[in-house]
Amino acid sequence: MFLFSNNEGKARFNKPLYGLTGIYTLSEGIALPYFLSLMEINRAIDELKIAEQIPASLDTKWSLKELFQREIDEKRVEDEIVKGYLLDPKKLKFFNAITIVLMPKGADGKIQNNFDYSTNIDPPPIPWDGTDPDDAQWNNPQTKVANFGGVQFVSYGLSARLRWDEDRVLAVAVDGQHRLWALRTFREDQKFRGGTLRTVEQQTKIPVLFVLLHPNTGFQNVQSEADYSIRGIARELFTDLNKNAKTVDKARELILDDKSLSAQCVRTLLTKSTAQDAKDRLPLSLIRWQENLNRFDSSYYLNSLVHLDLLVSAILDLKPPRDPMEKKQVLDFIDSIDSALGINDGEIHYEGRSLKEYYIEDYCDEDGEPVTPFTRIPENYLNSAIEGFKINFRPWMLKLLLDFKPYREVLTYAREHNLIEGTFGRFQAQTSKHKGIIREQEIARDSDWNKREILAHQDYIASMKDNQWAFKAIFQKAMIRLGKIVEFDYKPKDTNLGNINDVLKFLDRLYDKNILRVDANLPDYTLRLWTFVATNPGNEKIKVNKVVEDRIFSLLSLWYFGSRKTEIDTANGSQILSRRKLLNFFGADTNKAQWPGCTDAHRILYKGFDIVTFYGREHEKMKKEQKEEMVRDRFSALLAAGLPELHNQSSLLQVSEEEDELDSE
Repeated sequence: MFLFSNNEGKARFNKPLYGLTGIYTLSEGIALPYFLSLMEINRAIDELKIAEQIPASLDTKWSLKELFQREIDEKRVEDEIVKGYLLDPKKLKFFNAITIVLMPKGADGKIQNNFDYSTNIDPPPIPWDGTDPDDAQWNNPQTKVANFGGVQFVSYGLSARLRWDEDRVLAVAVDGQHRLWALRTFREDQKFRGGTLRTVEQQTKIPVLFVLLHPNTGFQNVQSEADYSIRGIARELFTDLNKNAKTVDKARELILDDKSLSAQCVRTLLTKSTAQDAKDRLPLSLIRWQENLNRFDSSYYLNSLVHLDLLVSAILDLKPPRDPMEKKQVLDFIDSIDSALGINDGEIHYEGRSLKEYYIEDYCDEDGEPVTPFTRIPENYLNSAIEGFKINFRPWMLKLLLDFKPYREVLTYAREHNLIEGTFGRFQAQTSKHKGIIREQEIARDSDWNKREILAHQDYIASMKDNQWAFKAIFQKAMIRLGKIVEFDYKPKDTNLGNINDVLKFLDRLYDKNILRVDANLPDYTLRLWTFVATNPGNEKIKVNKVVEDRIFSLLSLWYFGSRKTEIDTANGSQILSRRKLLNFFGADTNKAQWPGCTDAHRILYKGFDIVTFYGREHEKMKKEQKEEMVRDRFSALLAAGLPELHNQSSLLQVSEEEDELDSE
């Protein structure tokens, strides 16, 4: 039942809720009051909202955590909560309290940062109805009455009463949104109750906890340096309450886990919110975050959140203990952490203690034997570890992920058409439901809006990525591994390898020569360039597994080493090796110290050719020498393809068997 004021403005206050009030004061200078009440199930469904019911807006920016937490998983709601729980006659039904924040709403229905005091509407009377003697008791000089921006909160000791104007205030769930939406689906969906709960079901009362974010109710936050608006505080609560709740997939679990080193490192690579651009970060607006998928070779995506997490985990190459009570395994784990994330060959630390010292002193007894399991980097050491990542990995990773020519071209197009900060980026940040609402609204005003503002750009970026290895997750992982060798593993040890700018120049050259196309041809050969390395000889489809990733990495390594050696030999006036001599050079054990991993790369690629499919139907009749010659012929041609200087000369370099021999100098 709603009351309408006879004043200058109108109000639509709901019926009072009664309950208990309390306050959290667990930090100095912070007081968070709340109101706990029982709501009839129909009232809860009608008066409480989830984030997706907040009016859709292209003006809102979202952080990474918020993108994940505000979207309702309809399948989980229907299958797990409604069908698997509410409709199961054998289940005892009970929900924890739903947590609600009262948020100010503007005339356009959008959430405001603060409560509005400009509206000339008198607070509602107490009692709300003259025929309600119980409510009349709240009109008492001993009660405390707080009226602000469409909210009326009355308290007397621990007892309290709450109302709000539904035209000016939204009651939004910050915890329990899936439970609340399940109740709505249960009642409204024609497959279930079709709009009306059964009589026995209507007797249910839902525990609801309202967080009261206004000084008149006792709220204070003198410590905060962050967003102090109602919307900002609600978002913070939303994040804190949901990060440990059940998540839809592993990707969300990883990115919401503030104790996960990998997740924290990934965030350093991204802009802090959607509709935000930066020269030294991947724009979140162009990242695939919606699904638990690592692929980014379709649509408008520049990268994938899941892939970035896998990428970071791979390059850190930490060694978590299989048995967290086994001291040697734990110490090996700590050594791997220090090796990857220690700055200038140092160790990660906290308050002057290294992680190893912390483990020995706090996790082991006086005899040095473990008494507490050690499974992950302790939270107080995370900041030191993340700083190590920022120094050891982040700069050169972003150099490759942003400045490699195919990525640079996508970013240039996106910036020229204002896709990152404009309508396109803001639209892509919406939930699926809000996208549908906005699409309908915009098309009603302009029938070409969706095609012009969204689909045309998605299609164009997708066409830029067509058949390009650069946008295959498996290739990018191999590319980053090459960058790690140059910029981390051997940076102070081997000047032959150059730096990340040399790697970038090398990759751009391959891209310009169309060598990094999945369908690139190998001159004078029937089968395409990437056949037997990363694609099947029969159907030319990409094989995605660790073996193929290792082959791509090996080929990139030999191409890069060959390019560097050619440049160095040219600068020194030395003779440039023929393609076969260069292949033999990288296969010789005596050269692997100078060109790290070259013999492993040679062996891995050779093994990829040394298969029945490569030799053909007559393989059983072929001698070993014939097979070796076939492999060396294609392998050397493949090597030359990535070395334009040599490839252009390949037809002129007819070498004899004697010339193929190479002394190991």
